[in-house]
Amino acid sequence: MNSLIENKEGGRVTLKVTIPAEEFNRYFNEAIKKIAREHNFPGFRKGHAPKPIVIAHLGETYILTEAASLAISKTYTDVVKENNVKPFGDPEYDIVQVESDKDFIYTIKLEVLPEIKLPEYKGLKAVKKVHQVTDNDIDNVLQNMQKRNAQLIAIEDRDVVEKDDYILFDFKGFIDDEPFEGGASENYTLKIGSNSFIPGFEDQLIGKKIGEEEKVQVTFPADYHQETLAGKEAVFKVNIKEIKKEELPAIDDELAKDVSEFETLSELKEKIKTDLEETASNNANQELENELLDRIVSAADFEVPPTMVELQLNHMLQDFKSQVEYQGISWESYSEHSGKTEDALKEDFRPNALKVVRNYFVLNEIAAVEKILVTDADLDQRYAELAANYQIAKETLRDYYEKNNRVEDLIYDLTTQKTLRFLADNATVEEEKIASDSKD
Repeated sequence: MNSLIENKEGGRVTLKVTIPAEEFNRYFNEAIKKIAREHNFPGFRKGHAPKPIVIAHLGETYILTEAASLAISKTYTDVVKENNVKPFGDPEYDIVQVESDKDFIYTIKLEVLPEIKLPEYKGLKAVKKVHQVTDNDIDNVLQNMQKRNAQLIAIEDRDVVEKDDYILFDFKGFIDDEPFEGGASENYTLKIGSNSFIPGFEDQLIGKKIGEEEKVQVTFPADYHQETLAGKEAVFKVNIKEIKKEELPAIDDELAKDVSEFETLSELKEKIKTDLEETASNNANQELENELLDRIVSAADFEVPPTMVELQLNHMLQDFKSQVEYQGISWESYSEHSGKTEDALKEDFRPNALKVVRNYFVLNEIAAVEKILVTDADLDQRYAELAANYQIAKETLRDYYEKNNRVEDLIYDLTTQKTLRFLADNATVEEEKIASDSKD
């Protein structure tokens, strides 16, 4: 058997294989024996029909086709190994010549894993920009805590609704004088101006009085998530029961006790500062790692297998469709209102899909060269972290990953993290402090 690479382009390889006539005749005879075992021939027990009978009944072309199939299946592995290619996906076969007493010639078209020529990836110069935590950052966190612990106090000296008021009210919606599902509620609290209701609804409540039944007319948006209501005109009967204002607690030791395990505001501030600094450090490390990877991948020389890009595109599309449907919007409705087909979205995703695949190959190659491996201890630590996040037992989480064949996903994620950390640890890094309000 002789084989050679006939063509190599765009992540695809075509191999041409020639099996000498004498060797192919052996496959021809083997095919006859196989056919004799699988078919009934009058006057002969299964598997005992002689060669001339098999040829006479089924024809030489049929047997040549079976012989070709046998030859291909039994030589494929050796051909791939002989030409030092790493196939990906399913091969395509094309028979060039198959005739009795002649050389058998066929081609194999393969997508192959790329041969990656890595650029220099150690000792790269980079700047790690760490955002400096300021008193203003700490104050912002405290103000958010203050807002989350605000109380709504009834307004006693006014009975007319104004913007930014909170109202307690009942409402019931009608379309064509008929109530509709999900269109009614009692003792509902709404902030006027929050834009949490249908456009125009809240504005029409400004100036309304407590205790008076009012009507609000609105039109549901054309892209409303509930398709049966999209674009419909509706009338809501509303009854305002109470007008309230937001009262914020003081930012003091009492607030610290209410929102944390600390006794004093000073202790809470220190904890907030520590958390913000840890977040800033993690973000800076991630930005540094991503910058280094982008530079390495841009300089790496290799061709990406088209099938891998398509697989990534399909994965991204399915994720996107799941997100749309999670919001209560059917895919058909989204596609109709956005004008985006699946193919159009995949083209939108293509640059990012290509980047993801290129990143994968480069990280995988660096991990192989540097022998970066995930240990049992690494896995155990990750199980412990995830179990703590989900507040379940570590062994329960481990069983879930093992039973659902998800362990390889964890190993891939950990390998990626360790490889990115390796790149950062082996870079020449200068740290730069950046103010939180900086545009850099």
